[in-house]
Amino acid sequence: MEGTQNRSPLSITAAGKREKLLRVIKNPVTRYLPVNSQKIGFSYSSEKWVKMRNHVATISDDMDLVFVVGAMANGKIEINYTDDSIAISGCPISVAHSIIRICEALEDKCDILNRRKKYLLTC
Repeated sequence: MEGTQNRSPLSITAAGKREKLLRVIKNPVTRYLPVNSQKIGFSYSSEKWVKMRNHVATISDDMDLVFVVGAMANGKIEINYTDDSIAISGCPISVAHSIIRICEALEDKCDILNRRKKYLLTC
């Protein structure tokens, strides 16, 4: 990866800087997650198939969302801290594509495009 250095197995820093870009956290990971949150795991092998937009729309606006997305094309993430496990595609998709679907669903839920359009019209 250009522009990064991995001198320690527990973190990744920017090349030529001391700025940490990524840090491995200690278990249990749940201590870093919001208390009032719905933790949604993604798994191609989940029997619960959903359209991401519809699934996110059903969750209360007062609830924080945590998405657990694994970097694997098949199998199942074996974790015990998710509230739900969903599949969003009939075939294995990349983590990047999963994140795109999450962002699009949240964009629709929060009506971001219309808010941006209203902001641009008032400027």
